[in-house]
Amino acid sequence: MPESSQSIADRTDLPPRVRELLAQQLAEFGARLEPLLHGSLIAFRHQLGKQGERSRNNTDEQTALYGMQQAKRLDGEIMDRFRHTFESRLAAFDRPLAAPAHKAALESGLSLIDNQEFEESVLLDDIATRAEMRASRQLFELGYRHGVLAAKAPFEAEELALGPRALLRGLSEIARAAGFSREHRMFWYGLCDTSLVNAADEVYAALNEQLIPEGILPSLRPYLPRRGSAPRTRGGKPDEPAGKSGSPDAQGNDAALQSLRGLLARRRELLKLDSECADAQPASAETVQAALATLQQRTAGGAQPDARGVQRAVQHLQEDLLAELRRFAPDAKGLRLTSEQRDVLDLVSLLFERLLDETRNGGAAQRLLARLQLPLLRAALADPGVFGVRTHPARRLLNNVVETADLWIDGSEGEIDNALLDKLRHTVEHTLATFAGDPALFQQQAVELENHVHALRRRAEVAERRQRDAAQGRERLEQARAQAGAAIAAQVSGRKLATLTRALLEQAWTDALALAILRHGEGSDEFARALEVAAALLREPGERDDTRLLGELEAGLVQVGLHASEATQLAHRVLDREAPGADEKATQTELLVKLKNRPRLGEQDGGEAAAAAALNEEEQRHLARLRGLPFNTWFECMINEQGQRVQRKLIWYADSGRCLLVNARGTAAAECTLQQLARQMAAGRTRLLPRQEESMIDRAWHTVIASLRQFARADASVSP
Repeated sequence: MPESSQSIADRTDLPPRVRELLAQQLAEFGARLEPLLHGSLIAFRHQLGKQGERSRNNTDEQTALYGMQQAKRLDGEIMDRFRHTFESRLAAFDRPLAAPAHKAALESGLSLIDNQEFEESVLLDDIATRAEMRASRQLFELGYRHGVLAAKAPFEAEELALGPRALLRGLSEIARAAGFSREHRMFWYGLCDTSLVNAADEVYAALNEQLIPEGILPSLRPYLPRRGSAPRTRGGKPDEPAGKSGSPDAQGNDAALQSLRGLLARRRELLKLDSECADAQPASAETVQAALATLQQRTAGGAQPDARGVQRAVQHLQEDLLAELRRFAPDAKGLRLTSEQRDVLDLVSLLFERLLDETRNGGAAQRLLARLQLPLLRAALADPGVFGVRTHPARRLLNNVVETADLWIDGSEGEIDNALLDKLRHTVEHTLATFAGDPALFQQQAVELENHVHALRRRAEVAERRQRDAAQGRERLEQARAQAGAAIAAQVSGRKLATLTRALLEQAWTDALALAILRHGEGSDEFARALEVAAALLREPGERDDTRLLGELEAGLVQVGLHASEATQLAHRVLDREAPGADEKATQTELLVKLKNRPRLGEQDGGEAAAAAALNEEEQRHLARLRGLPFNTWFECMINEQGQRVQRKLIWYADSGRCLLVNARGTAAAECTLQQLARQMAAGRTRLLPRQEESMIDRAWHTVIASLRQFARADASVSP
């Protein structure tokens, strides 16, 4: 039985209890989404009504009115359509989901992809991705529980029959079946976007709660698996915990810290920074931690700082700490930091100042950094291994936050990924509000953020693959058009032809030949037959079979986008025959206009590349360098006259010079050529980013050490 007509009851191969639980899941799913879908359709009608009132012509007004009528009709049928669509999916919940049409076309090697269909698919994927991010924990649990029902391995979020990806595809099918135009479908998805994403965690939590009393993994631990590199090992055993007493790592860290303290002492002497009151008593570790805890809670209760507040928070931490220590002083002499505590404070301050230099001024990364300074300082005072152990949980979390914010938020373009920004803020604020000395909190938050970003990277890889496939398809199309154009040029060279016949061959029939090359290849029978049609059209009427030629012309013209009636009129006119059933005979001029105004094959994807002027010597050097770069090389590009810079990755280029740049989310920039990229590099608008083998934290830390050594060398040079 086809999937479209299958019901849960038809799955007699499943146990009755499983069928009953699936039916309950469908009912709960529909009950949770029903008010959201009705609300989106009401908003859809309301917004279309406003558009109709503001329209300046009858066509737009009628389109808006028709869309309102469709939405009203769908509003009364939505839940019936919803249950029918998703019961079919749930009935096949243990089978792989069929790929969308555009994805199946890409995977099958079909080169022509409708650009509008591609845009719609990207929008649906984007909404589904944010919903998956919002409800990642709930979907993780539901995947395990549905795996139990199917007696299979746990399902990934994109494999769930009721997951966000399946939900958006189902809504797309419902909208198409209701007769919504593409513009109205896209408009409806946008209205569904916020409500579906915001409700995702609640909806999927309800589906899990429904299965728990039924004994489906009631004790499942709600903890996402750690994705990423495994802990380093020595001699087959995992690394010792950071700073474990007596371990070689701890001894090495102590020696390194002692060396750094000597460098800090020389730096203070040169900068004349020793200004603490010598009479003040040294503060105990517990007192310093208590003072920092007070500052931490005060910071957690305040708003996120602006650019000026970020600089102040980083540069004046010592002043704030000493002021707070005065409250704990037993007498008027006050309290001071010990030399060890002050060294740790200086190292943290230098590290954060360096990170501020590495990130975008006023960006999300800097604001988040300022909020993490106090928890990291408390962790470093308790365990100096923060500085020496790359895998220390505090250092790991700090690096995850700053790199994610710098690349995915500050270095991106277009609309901000609010789901990711919310996740980053939640991670930082939760750490700031709850850290009380246990490094396990850093570990937990780092793992959760890594899982979130890992899922984003997977979505970005899928988007990159689609963008690359589409770009390669456009490249093959250009090559096919060039081959077809050359074949037609050879046929018509030196011949005197009627204007309409020449236009048909050089435009519409060239596209038909290109289509034959794309689908079957230049050596195929289909291409040979299409070329023979062109040759037959050039013969004298008595030397050809006009009846057969007429049918082949009409079929070929329809394939390249002409309406059937237009193809019939055009084919009859070039063969000088009367078109049957035509109420009004189109003139040759009218047919020529229609032919020349017809969108050419591939023009919706950018058309012909504009001819470029010759490159100068410097631009040629950049071009030669670009042609030697591997795919997935990162660039920093200026995108406006205000100097805004974003990071883009070169994921593909062809021998013709076409290339494709994407951002971290896999969204493609405007298509350009290597020649244009070389010009931008020569003009300083684009620069190649060096490949980084180290994390941002590691690079900042090494820079701090190098700067301290500079002070030591300067001190040595003036000592004599």
